[in-house]
Amino acid sequence: MRRFSVIVLCLFVLLGFCLRGEAAVIGSDWQYLTAESQGKWRYFDIRSFRSPVMGNAHEIWLEVPLSPLNPQENTLLFATSGQAVEVFVEGSKIYADGDFAPRFLGHGRKWHLVELPALTHDTMLLFHFYADYPHQLGVFNNFTIDTNEEQARRIFSTDFAYVVTLPVAVLLGVITMMYLMHRSSRRRLNCKLLLFMMLLTVWTISLSNVKQLVWDAPVIWRFLENFLCYLLPVSANAVVVEMLEPDLRPAVQRTVWIYALLAVGTLAAEFMGYDGLEMGRQLFYGSLLVMQAIVFRSMWESIRRGNEYTKYALFPMVVLAALGLLDGVLLYTRFWSWHIYLLPLGIYACISFIICMIKEQILHEQELEAHAEDLTAEIAAAMKRAEMDELTGCRNRGAFEDFIRQRIEEGANFSLIMLDIDYFKAINDTYGHESGDRVLVQFSELVRKQLTEKQEFFRWGGEEFVIYCPAYNIVNAGDLAEKIRTLTAGCKFTVKHPVTVSAGVAQWHYGSDSQVGIFRRMDDALYNAKCNGRNQISLE
Repeated sequence: MRRFSVIVLCLFVLLGFCLRGEAAVIGSDWQYLTAESQGKWRYFDIRSFRSPVMGNAHEIWLEVPLSPLNPQENTLLFATSGQAVEVFVEGSKIYADGDFAPRFLGHGRKWHLVELPALTHDTMLLFHFYADYPHQLGVFNNFTIDTNEEQARRIFSTDFAYVVTLPVAVLLGVITMMYLMHRSSRRRLNCKLLLFMMLLTVWTISLSNVKQLVWDAPVIWRFLENFLCYLLPVSANAVVVEMLEPDLRPAVQRTVWIYALLAVGTLAAEFMGYDGLEMGRQLFYGSLLVMQAIVFRSMWESIRRGNEYTKYALFPMVVLAALGLLDGVLLYTRFWSWHIYLLPLGIYACISFIICMIKEQILHEQELEAHAEDLTAEIAAAMKRAEMDELTGCRNRGAFEDFIRQRIEEGANFSLIMLDIDYFKAINDTYGHESGDRVLVQFSELVRKQLTEKQEFFRWGGEEFVIYCPAYNIVNAGDLAEKIRTLTAGCKFTVKHPVTVSAGVAQWHYGSDSQVGIFRRMDDALYNAKCNGRNQISLE
């Protein structure tokens, strides 16, 4: 039942369109008159979309019979390319657009809405055209008469392909630009992709009919429509060049140069007054298939090598090329009464490519970042190993000097303790260096257990060690040194030789002090402890 209802509804809609009356009865007997006609009107076929005159004529008069109008259906719609136009009914000019004189880059492409006067009898509808290029003279399309609302609907309906394309093209361009601003990976590829999106967006706008309502500049819009058509394959294939391996790039680069030279050549012909942008279309569409076949061959070879970018790009490039070729065929076969370009719809094929491309770049950057983090960690570990004494696990003398310099620059309050194992040379000479090393390890472990997290322990060299005591005055540091001395004297080491320690303590005195000064006072205090019999502490 539902299917039947849909069919009936469709039939009513079709019937409604079939029964629509025309605004007026327009005859099929079109005649033209030029300066070379010697005042004689001649018949021609308006449906041929070709100029009825040969030679170098720039002006032409056309006339067609017109029967009385339906009062509500009084709006004439037609489109011209490169022509100025005047419209007359019963000898009265009812519409005029453009200058009947040469213009740089011609008169552009434009649609015209003309309100016809009410008629009570049959008459002639008269057109007067001027064109800079003779092959455009007297050629126009979309000739219809209807209500003003229906004509507006016709104008807007032809923009459907562009309306559904523009938001997507702008969105993809914004995404690419934002990614380009925040990521540095493959910047050249992203820049060329952004350029292609911008060109496609501007070209799509130039194709639309609504643009005339926003900015009535037919010459500029026609120039953009024709010239950007040549630049699109240049920018699209330039994107492909950035994806390919170095040995596959030259073939595609040559196609880019051929497209670019064709664009420059047609532009030069346009500026010289030969309508080069329009006339070069045949060569452009004729070479499109051959040029893109070369590009696709290189892309396919790149895909065989495992290139992810070309794998993602092949489908949209094939779609864009196919739509471009189809546009050329439809254009020259006059398939559309009002030509609609299909190429802008290819932007939908680019969505998956851009998403996959950005995803691939993000994954690649994450791999690089992970690798950089691993390298940073390895460098930090190597630097830490360079600062560590492998035997005792204490930080070494070089690390101590850098550390204490930083604390002094920060204005820290601290005291230093220098520890020296008494008669350590005798232990090495009597029991061997391996036993001496075990004593150093045991001693460092004993000291480390007495320290807080904020205190730092360094091996100064040989049997000498230094303790950094933040926020300690000389009395507090002396108490800690005495505790370590007592524990060392009572500890049973692996050797039978008694192990004791002497200590010198010094305090930082801020502005009146220096790194050299506190080192000297600490060393002098240790010297006093040794001179006074060892196994004791001495304060500065």
